[in-house]
Amino acid sequence: MFYLNYLKFFLIIFYVFIPLYTFAEDICSKYKFDVDVNIKNTTEYNPVIKISDENMIGKMGETAYNTSYSSEILIVTIPVKNGYCVSLRSVDIEINVPEFIITIDKRLKPESCAYNIVVSHEKDHMNVNKTVINSNLDNIKNSVSKAAESIKPIFISDKNDVKKIQSDIQNKIESYKDVKEIQEKITKETDKKNEDIDTRGDSFEVWKCEDFYKEMKKFSGITSID
Repeated sequence: MFYLNYLKFFLIIFYVFIPLYTFAEDICSKYKFDVDVNIKNTTEYNPVIKISDENMIGKMGETAYNTSYSSEILIVTIPVKNGYCVSLRSVDIEINVPEFIITIDKRLKPESCAYNIVVSHEKDHMNVNKTVINSNLDNIKNSVSKAAESIKPIFISDKNDVKKIQSDIQNKIESYKDVKEIQEKITKETDKKNEDIDTRGDSFEVWKCEDFYKEMKKFSGITSID
């Protein structure tokens, strides 16, 4: 008898609460926007060139930088009966490298034949970032658009929950499969192009510089440009 009463109670709860949840979803579904997605690369490709403090080992130069992806989302809160619908309106992504730092081995004399070859080589590494990012802007936009499309309007009963919803939406976009895949694609393309630069024979051109050759006979350990 107890079992039958318990089952009856469970069924009442089931049939009462499930429709309410569905009803809340139905209220908000009509408030889904065609999300506006904007992607831009704001990097200024003007490197800082400096001379190493110590002799560089195994290389004549190097380029250091970090690419940042910052995003800003706009969500709209629409009042409805018993609460609010939170709907994504726009996503703006800014890609930026704050600074490129090219370091040249202190043994290369500024404006010499070898120095100019190494600086040109390192600038090519910098420009790989520009080439790969700019050629993938449409791919980035498409992946973010798919992520945005997957975000359904969310019903909340308390307006104080908006900040949490905003954070959850941001995380969903960043972790979306297509978004992660385009980031991996960009990394692979960048690594491949950098490898092509490092294996095209620029070290041979440097060693053809007469002044460099005579100067470097005094040293050992310099083998290539990175």
